[in-house]
Order: sequence, then structure tokens, then C-alpha cells
Amino acid sequence: MSADDQPELMNSLGPTISRARSGSADSMRYAPSLDGVRAVAILAVLGFHVMPRVLRGGFTGVDVFFVLSGYLITSVILHDIRNGNFSMREFYLRRIQRLLPNAVVMVIVTVLLSLVFLLPSMAVKVAGHGLWAISNLSNVYILRNFGGYWGDLATTAPLLHTWSLAVEEQFYLAFPLTLFLLSRRTNLLAVTVCISLASLALSIYGTGMNPAATFYLLPTRAWEPLFGAILATYRVPVTVDQPLRSTKAMLATEIIGWGGLALIVIGFLFITEGKSFPGTIALVPAIGSLALLVSIADGTTGPARLLSRPFPVLVGKLSYSLYLWHWPMIVIGRTYADLIGISQRAGKLIGLSAGVIFAVIAYRFIEHPLRQRGPGRRRRLLVLGMAFATSFLVCLAVSLRHPVADPRGYFDRPAFYGLLYSVGEKSDVPLSSTTRYADVLFPERPRQPEVWRNGGIIHSWGSGNPRVVVLGSSHALMYGRLIDDICKQEGLSVAFLSADASPVFFPTGVSYSFPNLALSRDFDAARRKWLSEWNPDAVIVIERWDGFAGDRADFNRKLRELVGEVAPHTRNVILFSQVPVLRLGEKVNLREFATWYLKTFGRLPKIVPDANEPTRKSSITTIEALTDDFPKVQLLRVDQQFYLEDGSVRFSSGRSFLYADDNHLSDAGAELVRAICTRAILATQLDTKKPAEPGPRWTEKGHARKLTSRNNTRSLAGEVL
Repeated sequence: MSADDQPELMNSLGPTISRARSGSADSMRYAPSLDGVRAVAILAVLGFHVMPRVLRGGFTGVDVFFVLSGYLITSVILHDIRNGNFSMREFYLRRIQRLLPNAVVMVIVTVLLSLVFLLPSMAVKVAGHGLWAISNLSNVYILRNFGGYWGDLATTAPLLHTWSLAVEEQFYLAFPLTLFLLSRRTNLLAVTVCISLASLALSIYGTGMNPAATFYLLPTRAWEPLFGAILATYRVPVTVDQPLRSTKAMLATEIIGWGGLALIVIGFLFITEGKSFPGTIALVPAIGSLALLVSIADGTTGPARLLSRPFPVLVGKLSYSLYLWHWPMIVIGRTYADLIGISQRAGKLIGLSAGVIFAVIAYRFIEHPLRQRGPGRRRRLLVLGMAFATSFLVCLAVSLRHPVADPRGYFDRPAFYGLLYSVGEKSDVPLSSTTRYADVLFPERPRQPEVWRNGGIIHSWGSGNPRVVVLGSSHALMYGRLIDDICKQEGLSVAFLSADASPVFFPTGVSYSFPNLALSRDFDAARRKWLSEWNPDAVIVIERWDGFAGDRADFNRKLRELVGEVAPHTRNVILFSQVPVLRLGEKVNLREFATWYLKTFGRLPKIVPDANEPTRKSSITTIEALTDDFPKVQLLRVDQQFYLEDGSVRFSSGRSFLYADDNHLSDAGAELVRAICTRAILATQLDTKKPAEPGPRWTEKGHARKLTSRNNTRSLAGEVL
């Protein structure tokens, strides 16, 4: 994040200004404490990226940068306007010289390192992002291409951090002209306040409606630099010839400064990432930054003296370069370490070290020399233009590549037809455009708005109402084609009431498939309605249990409440165990990784389960205890098919690739459990020919009372095929 917004005219990184009152030119002087503010912000961001659990709100250092940037840029512009020497052309040339050289070199180096250390498809994505980054549209690119349940994870993008640079540059593009046009009007402060409050209101509203767009786009983040602009417009920072102030005024300024610093630190420690940010909680670091700036403007307060010490000043001078270089190196180091099977933490620390080294070198030999405005400026601008063109051409050339996940044809192309069985909203992001699904075959999914209101996806392979009903999240979808085919062969009508990114438990809650609470409640009501009307022979429940089983007591409660909702309306409840999740996570195209590893090391990789493996084992124990209490409930151990003798995961079989991503089976993977699924479904039909067994008693709320008898355990374990 760049907050170095003052011109090289001052030969400094942090000016303070005074308002023209007598018609004479104002003096501008260097305030080292402003570099100290930058140091606080950048160290918080670095700490968050390295130790997110310790400094979980360190990302709000970006908000500190925003406020500081607005304060500095407004101070500089107003100073030039009031002295009659403001030039829009000169302003933008200074911005280009200040911000572009280091950034374009960082993008080039990041793309080249991605080609060397990352998978080919990853490098192509990085290069495509680089085109948007050097065009100052990275925030738009991220919003369009990352996130969503099936999309790439933004945190795996080496150029993710450039979103904030894009917001600042877009602000710099629009605000100076506005400021210039309003500068001679007496209502400049009032207009700035009104625009800032409108942006803040939009941010608070948008955080609840569309948190991603609110986080990344200028209209909902502009209020933060505008807060700084308000301060620069209203407050007259003290000049070299500062007047004497009363003891009360000095004490008040001191208290305001320490209070502001405390608010900033509180934000670093206690604000967490999530859909509630920015919203009103972003006012904490923003107001803290304002208060701190008020206090340190004259350089005499305790916070000003603290932030003017040599170390924070040095870090502050390097802050822009540190911000540019640290994140790409962390991501590349962490990803490469994961690919070759060493600790991600080690890769992250190596990447951070490399980022700091690159940052110092870039500051010394690129950023500082090319931002000078003296003799040779035209030559420096020419060099900068050539660097920009080179960066653009490198990114364009790499982004136009079309890497093939499996160029030597080691495996058949994996397919995932499970999306045909989802009743949730259809994603607008083409799955083939994401890294992890670039080679996966997906069917064209028709739009079926709110199909769950009519019973979901129903295939009437038999007569009458559905005899088998499938509930669950995307983990239920991955068995959809298999279960549908089994029911077709056996002449059983089947209904799917499953939705990606939506938990099977009641209440469903707001999710990607049900973006507001009203839809979520309607979906739950529909599930209850259809189960009570159909009274199917079997309800199959499939979920990613490790997302809930961390708190064993709460997980047990949720399971029992779910059974309490479902069991009164069916003769059998079949719960699938969860298959192992691969340690590589969602950032990697698995088939591409396997072929890359085979080509590099001459053997297929051994992929172990991720760190949540104990939680998945615990979930099985909890479900088995549930089957002891409820004779209608059985556990289907589909997970046993996917472990090898050494504890690693069976991700391929011959030419078949069994996983679509790190936690979803491909259609070929689901086929491995066809035999035990068929037996389980047929067993429910045999039950229909017998007198109904007495089931558990139920409370008025529909929750099961624990039975005293514990001899009805039913668990179906699959043998290795």
C-alpha cells in the first residue's frame, strides 16, 4: 500500500503544511513521525500475513494507509493550489514516478518466478492478473475472478495485495480534479464531509448485501482516504514558526494521540476477517488514524516522538516497497513448499525473507532513483515507459499460454456431473476458468430457479413419490450421479434436495446457494414439507463433517437435531462418512500437480490427508454413537476406499483420477463405492417388506429422546474393491 503521496519537491516522505493566510507562500517541512505511522501500518500487515492467529486484525493496516494517504495527498494539492502552482499534469507525473517503477518490476519478477516455481496454470493466472495490476484495476479483477464456492481462493494469488494500490490510484485519478474545482469555494470542507459520509453509508449498507464488492471497490472504500482529506482541509498543521499553545490544548492533543494509537492497536488485535468488514467496524482503525494524525502534526507530542525514532522512520521509508514485495514472495514460497512436500511455514518464512531483500534492493536501485525530478527526468520517464511496456508484454505473452494439465495423457480427464443435482443458485463464474477445475469436465447446468420449491431435482424411475431422498451440501452432489444411476437400475424414484455451499443442518442459514435469510428459511420449510408428504424409504445425508466436528459436543447436538427432523418421516437414515481431504488444498489443480510431479521426480506423489484428519476420524466416532441410539440411522463407511496402507490418500486408480479437487471426488472416484451404496439402498427396500420397527420417541419439537437400548448399531463398512 503506498502512502508516500508527497512530491519530491520536498525531498521527503511526509510533509506538513500551513494554510495561506497572508498571501505569502507557505513552507512545507518533513515530519518523520508520518513515516512512523507507515511503519506501524506495514508491520501490522506483515505480521498478519505471517502470523494471522496472533495479529488477526493486522490487515487493517491497509485502512491506516488509506487515511494517511488521503491526508497527505490533500495536503500537497491544497498547498500547491493555495500557492498558485498546482498543475494536474505535474501531479500525475509525480504519481507515476513515485508508484509505477517499483510496481512494474515487482509484477515482472513475480510472473517470472511463477513460471519457475509454480504449476504452469498458476503462472498463467498470475500473468493475467498482472495485466490488471499494472493497469490499476486489480480490485476489479479480483472481484470478478476470485471467491465464490467453486472459484479460486484470493489468498493464493501472488498479486492479491495490489487491490489496495488500485483503490488508491483510482482515488488519485478522481479526487484531485474534484479538489481543484472546489478549492476556491468556501464549502470545500462541507462537500468533502458529505461525500465521505455518503461513501461510509454505502460501505455499511454494502457490507451486509455484497461484502466482497464493498471490500474491493472504490465507492465503498473512498470514505477512508476522504477522512484524511477532511483532516487536511480542516486542520492547519503547525509550521516551523509554531505559535505557543495552552497547556490544556497540548494535554488534549497528547491524549488524542495516545487514544488514536490505542484504537489502531485494538483493531490489529481484535478485528477479524469476515463478511462484517469493512462495515462500521472499519471506523476503529480509521478514527484511530485520524486521532493519531491530529496529535503528531506538530512533532511535539509523545506519539510523535515515539514514531520519529530511527527504526520506525526507516521502516516507513521502505513501507511501499515492503508492501509490494512481501506478499508475492510469501505466496510463491508457501505454494512451492507445499508442492514439494515441505512445511508451508518454512516456505512462508523463506518467502518473507526474500520479499524483504527484494524490497530493500528495489527501494535503493529502482524506487528512489526513478522518482527524482531534477536533471535527467525525461530519461527517467523514458526508462519507466520501457519498463511498463516490458511488464505488459511479459504478462500478455504468459497469459496467452494454454497449458495442458496432463500433456502426456497419464490419466483420463476427470468429470464432475454432481452440479446437475444441485438445487442452489447457479454460479456466474465459469468453473473451467478456475485453476483447480481447468481440466475437469462439467456438464452444462440449466438454470432452475428455486427448483426446491417443487421438490428439488426429481427423477421418477419408479412409480409414486420419491422413495429415496438425498440431502446435503456439495459432498452430496459428488455422489448424485451414482445414486441416481443406482435408483434408475432398481426402478426407484429419487429426489435431490442438496445445494453446494449449504450445510445439511437445520437451519441452513445464508450461503452461496441461498444468499439471504428468507430464501434459506423457505428452503428449510420446503425440505420439511416434502419429507412429510413423501415419507420416503430412505433419506441419504451427506456432508463435509470436518467443518462442524471440531466442537464434538456441538456436532453431536447438531446431528441429533437433524435426525430429529428427518427420522419421523422415513424408515432409514443413511449417513455417509467423509472421504479424506488432500493436503494440497483448493489452490492446486490436482491432475496437473500429479503429472508435474511425475515429470519432475519420476514418480507419482504421495499425498497425505490435510491437518483436519483427526477431526474427520472424530466425526465417525460421533456418528457411530448416534447409530447406537437410533435404529433407523446407519453409517456408510465410504471413506475406507480412499486410504492406502501407508495412510496416504488413494487419489488415482490406473488411468482414472479419483478426485476433482482436494475434497470432492470425481465421478470415477464416486464409482469406487457403487457396491456398498447399492447394498445400502437395496437394504432399505427390503425393510419396506417387513413390519415397521418401533422407532425412537420424539418430543414435540421433533428431537429424538435417547433410547436406553444400545444394541441396534448398524454400520456398513466398504471393503477395498
